[in-house]
Amino acid sequence: MENKLPECYACDMRARGVRVDLSPQKSLVLPHEHFAFAEFSADDGMDSLKLVFLSHEIVLVGHQLRRIENAILNRDLCWLCACAEKFHQPNSDRPFITSLTVRILEQPHTALKDTKD
Repeated sequence: MENKLPECYACDMRARGVRVDLSPQKSLVLPHEHFAFAEFSADDGMDSLKLVFLSHEIVLVGHQLRRIENAILNRDLCWLCACAEKFHQPNSDRPFITSLTVRILEQPHTALKDTKD
């Protein structure tokens, strides 16, 4: 029997958006056209990657996240999820997401003009 490690991300050159699995029962899909920017940082063996879209901010924490940054920039990132740290292989060069947080960004309120003459 093969013991396949869980995957934390996937790429597809035809992807038009990113599905973010928040739990087995809940997911979110964000179109690539709404991607604004990414911010990567590495500290003490853990990486952090912030992906900002028009309406949502996704913060990933884990290992080897630079590859995920490249995938979103190439617009072929199609799926993200977090996995338990116990599944991480320390010497692996594959990205591994230990924490995934999604925050809804506040939308600016548009002022309605008074059309009275």
